[in-house]
Amino acid sequence: MPFRLPIAIAVAALTLTPAAAHASPVNVTEFDASVAHDDLDLTTHDGISRLDERVRTKIRQMCTNGGRDSGSLRLERECRQTALAATAPAVRVAIVNARLERVRLARTQAASRAATPGA
Repeated sequence: MPFRLPIAIAVAALTLTPAAAHASPVNVTEFDASVAHDDLDLTTHDGISRLDERVRTKIRQMCTNGGRDSGSLRLERECRQTALAATAPAVRVAIVNARLERVRLARTQAASRAATPGA
């Protein structure tokens, strides 16, 4: 069954400045996207690296605002930082689940071999 990793990003303009506490809801952008990883082996360093690359690529695409002035670049950077922080727990859960599944399969296979001598 394919599993998709959701990316939810909520970014407020000027989130790192005290003025952001008074920012209006108009300055908030919410994204929701998925990053497929059912084709990756998240029990390996290579699989984890590829997932990280996919997540960062999706975040870059979603946070790009097209502006080249310093304010736009700052907002893009803040968006990427917020998105990476927001997705980190979901990425960790996906990796842990993959490792647990590998352990479960190893135990099942070992038990199956023990139950069928000579196999």
